[in-house]
Amino acid sequence: MEGINSNKTKHDMELYNNNDYDQFSFPKRPTVDINFQDITYTVNTMTAKKEILHGVSGEFRSGELTAIMGPSGAGKSTLLNILAGFTLKGCQGSICINGINRKSRIEQFLKMSCYITQDDELRPLLTVREAMMLAAHLKLGFTRSNPDKSNLVSYILGLLGLKKHENTRTSRLSGGQRKRLSIALELLTNPPILFLDEPTTGLDSVSTTSCVSLLKNLAAEGHTIVCTIHQPTASIFEMFDHLYAIADGDCIYQGSCSNLLPFLSSLSLHCPKYHNPADFLIEVAIGEYDTNVKTIAAAAAKHGRQESTPYSEEIIKDENGLPVRVLQTKKSPAFDIIEYTSCLAEPAPLWYQVFHLLHRNIIITRRSKLPLALRIFMHFVISVMFGIIYNNVGNNANSVFGNYIYVYGTNLFLHYTGQMAVTLSFPLEFKVLRREHFNRWYSLIPYCIATLLIEIPFQIVCVVVYLVPSYLLTGQPLEWVRFLMFLMFTVAVCLTAQACGFLVGATTPVTLAVFIGPVITVFLSVFGFAMKYSDIPSYLRVFYHISYFRSSFQGSLMSLYGNNRSYLPCLKNGFHGRNGYCHYTHPTKFLREMEFEEPNPVFDVSYIVSVCLLVYTCTATAIWYRLNKR
Repeated sequence: MEGINSNKTKHDMELYNNNDYDQFSFPKRPTVDINFQDITYTVNTMTAKKEILHGVSGEFRSGELTAIMGPSGAGKSTLLNILAGFTLKGCQGSICINGINRKSRIEQFLKMSCYITQDDELRPLLTVREAMMLAAHLKLGFTRSNPDKSNLVSYILGLLGLKKHENTRTSRLSGGQRKRLSIALELLTNPPILFLDEPTTGLDSVSTTSCVSLLKNLAAEGHTIVCTIHQPTASIFEMFDHLYAIADGDCIYQGSCSNLLPFLSSLSLHCPKYHNPADFLIEVAIGEYDTNVKTIAAAAAKHGRQESTPYSEEIIKDENGLPVRVLQTKKSPAFDIIEYTSCLAEPAPLWYQVFHLLHRNIIITRRSKLPLALRIFMHFVISVMFGIIYNNVGNNANSVFGNYIYVYGTNLFLHYTGQMAVTLSFPLEFKVLRREHFNRWYSLIPYCIATLLIEIPFQIVCVVVYLVPSYLLTGQPLEWVRFLMFLMFTVAVCLTAQACGFLVGATTPVTLAVFIGPVITVFLSVFGFAMKYSDIPSYLRVFYHISYFRSSFQGSLMSLYGNNRSYLPCLKNGFHGRNGYCHYTHPTKFLREMEFEEPNPVFDVSYIVSVCLLVYTCTATAIWYRLNKR
């Protein structure tokens, strides 16, 4: 334990303050070896259970760059997900960290490892340095001062060749640069274990070589690096220290890359001359040489046991002063995961997470000028259109039903815009959220708070931009109390619709969300508008009472026609008609015939807000479930 604590010294920061990137190295961590035995993974299909992994075993050691290879569908990504803790359900077997079972300490294990997915899910509107500084604040908390964090970010960017791109937005980076940035974001805490899923996918040969070289250098410093790779070139293949090959859910080889061809030759599988060993391995795995995977797996299990004892080389001098190479058994010090994680950086407090997540959201919002400006502009355009169509209907007994439709259209329009904007955007946002949350950047509550602190004010601005012009053009009563009540109900229904949009987006795919959202809106909106309460069948009246849209619609009408409003003028073509008759010159008569209840704005608004809070709670619960469903 004393050796572990010694890693957090002033020497760490001296390394960070070193201007020579070539000599830069991360503080040494205690070695961490991963051993797994008899790992099986089963999924439930429509008809029966299907076993993806069939009792695979192996060991991945610190200081080695390990590649998990195999054809598509072999189970390599599944194995990586299980080892990284990304998948837990349906998995059987034993996973040990330096000989200590991981099962009871999974949370501590996740703190000392990171998982970099195949798709580089980054914030496209942030610059490289902004993304790194945000990650530093969230991952390091108060364990480093701001200048130290800035120095650490600068030298990690320099180490990974991103220093000259630090002011470039991540959306403008090349594939290789995006991959290096994904790695750099996780290196801020110097985790001893890194899992990477297909890190070279989509990269050209130069970027692939650069990426694998970086991983090999990190492994040489003592990290345990495990990545899946599909079919590397011969030069890339030789860069890996350890190979773990899978075919049809079975391990068909584990050991050094240099011993692969001799192992296959022992099974009468001879690689053609000048043929890429990686290509030959894949060909064997898919059965191009009439091979039996089970036979190879049995031989691989025996071969793996023979190579299970790790050795290290040491050069000493004999009695004559000549160098002699000696093999020594390499042992990883057994330590409890809890002891190790107690020496890692303390996570940032909740308020600190909210502050920096909100700061990130503000930056992204300021740079999303076109979508935001378009949303505001369209609210204004629709407002003017409604004002022209329903011009001066609010102060005319002859056009009460026109005003009735205007109020309904206002609630419906604001409900749609509040709901659909987040329904379509959140599924894309969830991909980034899942990566950052899994790698312990922040917890869910600060993320939700920071998101709502941006979305709610902007949605209120949209409501005001729509409501002010349309309210004036439609000739509604120029009384502050009535206007503010009308605004209160429309804001309430818009924010509740937004909450429903988050819930639909968090629980359904986009293709389904674009259908479910409008259906819910239409279903809730018919009650209180399309028919009177007395005309609704008894078995549907429960929906009338629970519809928050109905509460908002009726509350909006009450704010315009209730509260002892005076008689409405009876106008014909904009003028007082002679001997004309208007049925609804007294507003209370209209409200009574529509069977609206006595006005109770406090109760109606309280109900809408309660529904909004309930839906947000359900949304947070659904997101938490998806993030932790492993």
